[in-house]
Amino acid sequence: MTSENDPLPRGFRAGAAWCGLRKDPAHPDLGLLIADRPLPAAAVFTRNELCGAHVTLCREQLALGGGLVRAVLVNAKNANCATGTQGVDDARHLCHRLAALLGCDPAHVLMVSTGVIGARLPVDRIEGALPTLVGSVRPDGFADFARAIMTTDTFAKTARTKGPGSTGPFHVAGCAKGAGMIHPDMATMLAFLLTDARANLDLHLVLRGAVERTFHRVTVDGDTSPNDTVLLWTSEEVPVAAPAGAAGSPAADPFGTAVAEVSRQLCRMIARDGEGATRLVTVQVRGAASESEAARVGRTIATSPLVKTAVYGRDPNWGRILSAAGRSGARIDIARARVWIGPVDVYRDGVPHPEHEPAAHAHLAEQEEVVLGVDLAVGPFEADVWTCDLGPDYVAINADYRS
Repeated sequence: MTSENDPLPRGFRAGAAWCGLRKDPAHPDLGLLIADRPLPAAAVFTRNELCGAHVTLCREQLALGGGLVRAVLVNAKNANCATGTQGVDDARHLCHRLAALLGCDPAHVLMVSTGVIGARLPVDRIEGALPTLVGSVRPDGFADFARAIMTTDTFAKTARTKGPGSTGPFHVAGCAKGAGMIHPDMATMLAFLLTDARANLDLHLVLRGAVERTFHRVTVDGDTSPNDTVLLWTSEEVPVAAPAGAAGSPAADPFGTAVAEVSRQLCRMIARDGEGATRLVTVQVRGAASESEAARVGRTIATSPLVKTAVYGRDPNWGRILSAAGRSGARIDIARARVWIGPVDVYRDGVPHPEHEPAAHAHLAEQEEVVLGVDLAVGPFEADVWTCDLGPDYVAINADYRS
C-alpha cells in the first residue's frame, strides 16, 4: 500500500512555498520539482491557439536543453497567458534565477503556470520566494507540491504504481491539478509524471500513448485550457524488464502500462473533483467500428449538458445518452444498439425497458461513481471516458471566479 507521503522515485525531490499569490500564507502557491542532475523528459502541450507563456518557453527550453530537465517551477493563481512577449520574458527570467540558485544550465529549467488568464506574473514576489522554495525540497515532498499547484481543486491529486525492473521494481509517481476548463485537446490540465524507469521505448511514444487513452478521455465542461501540459520525466535508474508480449508497443511494455495506469488514476480524480460535481461518471462505449470512434462517442456523451444535468437530477434519461451517441458522427446500429445505466439495460435491440428505470435511478441516487454505457453494435472496439455531473455549483464557481 502506498501513501502520498512516500518518497518519490529515485533521483527526484519536491517542495512548496508561499509567495503571496494566494491570500492564505498557510496554503503554498509555488511548487518545485528537482532532479539530482539533468534528466530526460517528454512533454505534451495544449493545441489551443491561445497558449500560455510557459508553453512557448517550455518548448524552447526543451529544444535548447536537448530534452534534459533539472528543475520544474510551477505557480498557481496566475496563468501568465495572453501577456505577450513580456510573459515569456518573465518566465524566462525566473528560470534563469532558479538555475543560478541550483548552479545549472538555465536551459534545463522549466516553468509552468496555472490560474487566471490575462495578468502579468508578480516576478519580484516569485523571485523573492525562490531560496525558501529550493530549501523546501525533499524526497517525500510530493504532497506539498501537489497542494501548491491547486486552483479550484478541492483536494490534491497524486497517484503511484510500480512495475517489474531488471534490478528490482521501478516506480511511477504522478500528480495533477484540474477541476474546471477540462476537455481533451492534448491533455486537460497540468500533470507531472516522475519515474526511475529506464524504458525500452521512446519516452515521447510512451507519453503520447498514455495521453491518448487517459488525458484525452476526461472532460468536465468541454473547455480546453491554453496552459495544458503533461510532463514525463525519468531518472533512468531501474532497467525495465523486457515485456512478455509484443515488442515495440507501449501497451505491451510494463513501463507504458504503469504510466497509463497512473494517468488513468489522475484522470478519474480530476473528473470526480469537477467544479460543483456530485458524481464521477464513467461513460462506457462498446461495439464501435474503431477505438477513435468509441472515444468520440464517449466524449460526445460526456460533454452533453443534457446528459450531465440528468445525472445531477438522478434522472435515468437514457434517450439523451442514445441521442448524443447518434449525433457523434460515429457509426451506430440503432436497431441493435444497447444503453445501460449502472447494472441495468434501459434500451436494447430497438426497445426501451422502462421496467428497469427504478434500478437505474437507484444507481444514480445511491452511488457516487456512476456508469453510463452504450453498445454501438457495429464492431469490436471500445473506450471509457470520465466526466462528472453538472449542477448549479458549477455556475456559481465560474460566475465569480475572478471577483
